[in-house]
Amino acid sequence: MGERFRAVAHELGVMLKEQRDAAGLSLVRLSAKVGHPVATLHRMETGERTVTSEVEVVHYLAACGASHVELKRLAEFCRESGHQRGHWVVPSSQWISDSLRSLVFHESTANRSVSYESEIIPGLLQTEPYMRTFFAHWDLSADEMDALVRARIERQRVLFRNNPAKYTFFVHERALHLEIGDFRIMAEQMLAMMFFADQWNIEVRIVPSAARQRGLFGGSFKYHGYKRFKPLVYMDAPMGGVFFEDERYVERVRALVPKIADVALEARESRDFVAKLADKYDRSEGGWDDAWRVAQHQL
Repeated sequence: MGERFRAVAHELGVMLKEQRDAAGLSLVRLSAKVGHPVATLHRMETGERTVTSEVEVVHYLAACGASHVELKRLAEFCRESGHQRGHWVVPSSQWISDSLRSLVFHESTANRSVSYESEIIPGLLQTEPYMRTFFAHWDLSADEMDALVRARIERQRVLFRNNPAKYTFFVHERALHLEIGDFRIMAEQMLAMMFFADQWNIEVRIVPSAARQRGLFGGSFKYHGYKRFKPLVYMDAPMGGVFFEDERYVERVRALVPKIADVALEARESRDFVAKLADKYDRSEGGWDDAWRVAQHQL
């Protein structure tokens, strides 16, 4: 790593420590909040850790209670660091989008999160093979793919930090049947969802296809609640997500939550449903591979 990157990392570390000092947090307390070892945070602050992802920095700032203004200030500082891609370095030397950066920040500061996914497994619950297969049809370079996957994996840290928010994931059944990759990937994805659902702060509930039109609630959304701030709604889109804070719109989305809950299977029923599907994918794996080999031979 060149000296210019060490200098940038050192400058970033100074700015991060200023935020921690302003928040009155020790490295030990901050470590508990973000889920990183004290040694890792220390290396970030001293500039010894020259490769630090942008998601990690946003988690750090959110744990310090930094405002969105401060987050923007640091982002602008990164841009001004020149063609070296600044000091928030990711493997691909690419930046995560502004909307993703904002999503990470708001996920980190929320104390309640409710999401509804109608087509795919929620990003916070995805396995790496599922992610990579999902992103495969995008026009991405290998480096860009690695950056997106790494950012999504690092986002998942928010689920397991000290004193985490409570999460409810409503997932339509058709998302479980939409095969992303082969049956092995789907079987592993179902098992991962069961693991997430076993955590005390995470509830996964399936909206069954049997509900028919009663189970249709429009597009996917994320509803974030806060102790000191008004709630926000996030809508994902191919070109970047959009946040809504207008009270009338947020209230309409919030009002959907109990309606979805009325239709969705309870948490225990949902876990059993996912477990059976995991077993089905697992048993189908060999048959799928055989069929694939036959198809390849015929071609």
